[in-house]
Amino acid sequence: MLLIESLIRNNAGSSSVFFTCCYRDADFNDTMQFNRWLNSVSIYFPESIKLGNLTNNNVNQLVSDTLHLSPRITQPLSSVLHHKTRGNPFFLKQLIEQSLKDKGFIYFNLSQPRWDFDLEEIMELEISDDVLSLLIEDLQGLPGDLLLGLKVASCLGSCAKCAILDILSSDFRTDLQGILQQVSKKGFMKNVGGTMFRFEHDKIQQASYELFMSDQQRSECHMRIGLAICAHTMNTNADNEELFFSSVNQMNKGGVGVVHDPIQKNIIAALNLRAGMRAIMFDTNGAKQLFEHGISFLCSDHWDSEYNLSINLYDAVVESACVLNDRAAVTFYTEELISHARCYDDKLICKETFIFVDCTASHDIFNTNLERHTK
Repeated sequence: MLLIESLIRNNAGSSSVFFTCCYRDADFNDTMQFNRWLNSVSIYFPESIKLGNLTNNNVNQLVSDTLHLSPRITQPLSSVLHHKTRGNPFFLKQLIEQSLKDKGFIYFNLSQPRWDFDLEEIMELEISDDVLSLLIEDLQGLPGDLLLGLKVASCLGSCAKCAILDILSSDFRTDLQGILQQVSKKGFMKNVGGTMFRFEHDKIQQASYELFMSDQQRSECHMRIGLAICAHTMNTNADNEELFFSSVNQMNKGGVGVVHDPIQKNIIAALNLRAGMRAIMFDTNGAKQLFEHGISFLCSDHWDSEYNLSINLYDAVVESACVLNDRAAVTFYTEELISHARCYDDKLICKETFIFVDCTASHDIFNTNLERHTK
């Protein structure tokens, strides 16, 4: 930089030397040394030109000229390319020449004859890491309502179904579908068949989830989503398995740390019991996790205040652990159940699970614990 500055100063005013200084904002915005240097030589550059990304119309003009096709024909393709490259000329050229042409998504159609393209394949093509970096940078400049939509969507996973968004819109007091439609136009998500919105890349979901929310805020968002979906199913008497499991899973992701009302804790514990009993026939491991989540939501005095719920949860988790041959879990939960059971019959509840399950090791564990607490 010192050499360039010396050449500029020594040839200032000379009509035989033409200087052009080019740089990328993204590379030097945070470099104090470069900024000082730029300010010191700026007096020698009478004109400054800032080059931005191509617009949708610019991209269409370029694609139309390249493929020798009418702009009307290339407009759908240009919209997709602009969406995937953010209008960056370098990325656009790279995508057309290295990805689409090499993979045969842009090809010469001999029957026409003319250049043609497979729009569906191009729409499904993943964006490059370079463009992904630009997208994540752009996330930080989004207005608050769009960020809210991204945060809610990121808590739902890689896809956000419109049916669930409609339920949550009432709780968040905003049109989440409309917001995600705007987000999709900016290239962060994609509207799939009018039934769901999908993140263009898992890194965009990760950034939306981790960049704009603390651990506490993520937990609170999950809990709010879970409670809103659960309230909807109860208010509408909708026996929808998908919505029910979605609400319970969201509450479990929120965790017990964001629930302070003892009554609400017990309700969530009971919902986990209900979900686990539904899941146990097709997913024993998932059912066991639901029972354990239910136990985690029980209040500290649950053996006194919610005795029956506690018995049922512990009995269910012992049964599932037995089927999975999880000896450590069987040992722990039978110990807890037997030590707090109020009568001998309740201590024998777990015994029934062993009649139907061939799990000799777990049976021995249960008998050892039972004998210890009944002598």
